[in-house]
Amino acid sequence: MGEVRIEAFAQHLAQGLSPVYLIAGEEPLLVEEALDAVRRTARAAGHDEREVLHADKQFDWARLTAASDNLSLFGGRRLIELRLPGGRPGKEGSAALKAFAGAPPPDTTLVVVTDRLEAAQRKSAWVSAIAGAGTYTYAWPLQRQAVPKWLEQRARSRGVHLDAEAVTLLADRNEGNLLAMAQEIDKLALLAGEGSLDAAAVAEAVTDSARYAIFDLPEAVLAGAVGRSRRIVERLRAEGEEPVLVLWALARDLRALVDIQAALARGERSAAVMARHRILKRRQTRFDELARALPQRRLMGLLSRAAAVDRVIKGAVPGRPWDELIVLSSRAARVAARGATTEAGA
Repeated sequence: MGEVRIEAFAQHLAQGLSPVYLIAGEEPLLVEEALDAVRRTARAAGHDEREVLHADKQFDWARLTAASDNLSLFGGRRLIELRLPGGRPGKEGSAALKAFAGAPPPDTTLVVVTDRLEAAQRKSAWVSAIAGAGTYTYAWPLQRQAVPKWLEQRARSRGVHLDAEAVTLLADRNEGNLLAMAQEIDKLALLAGEGSLDAAAVAEAVTDSARYAIFDLPEAVLAGAVGRSRRIVERLRAEGEEPVLVLWALARDLRALVDIQAALARGERSAAVMARHRILKRRQTRFDELARALPQRRLMGLLSRAAAVDRVIKGAVPGRPWDELIVLSSRAARVAARGATTEAGA
């Protein structure tokens, strides 16, 4: 009973069913696959009946109580799936979920399925009640560095072996889109059967389904990934993002680096500056490294270029905003890459 990591959820199910589950998270594929695993385990355990409830804003929570109180039509066990969009059951729903978790019927398993939960929601009383009486699992977004291993494992589970270049290609073509990656692997398994595939074979078979958020761009730029930075800008353009927001995300990090450099020049610590700019803890080491390694004139030059791009976006001077963003992000990534080389050789 309690919280279980999503990657360990299948092994946890092998130990037997809990009376109540909460499956939530930000990776729809992982959420749905965890739900499928509960369904399979429930069927194997004799849960012959399945009822699906959609708890939207007009949902009558008495239906959950009724569903758990009613006797099975066939005298068997039941699985109740409660879809909870937004993860906000309200006062009445929270009470109903806590009541079920406090006294779950012996012949019924409840699985609550929802998407992203805010930090306050994850600490709410109804979540704690489910975790205390049953099992709670959360599908966090898969970090970029974890994608290759995930791809390799999933391909192996389908009888396909991908070489390192094939894995990299598949990850790049579908970055940020786990569902697309899974679909491509299934397609490769159908095309190749059980066997090995290299990058050339994968390139012929897969499509480009990468999906990016605006903040993926500054991450790629500061990592010195020139090619990836360009791909992200091109994909953001294709997805209809506003160029002014893309520029804002990139310029925000450049200004932070300039401020950190100024603080270091004054003999101050960079922590206070990073806190003021709300730089996430996992990114702070990289900011500190670049602020120490990059020449100030390079950063100031990039900020000047960002200001010029801003004028293009606002129509004050002629130009193509997205082309300017590609040039700026590529140039900034090259500067960051040189800074990383300098830091490594220091």
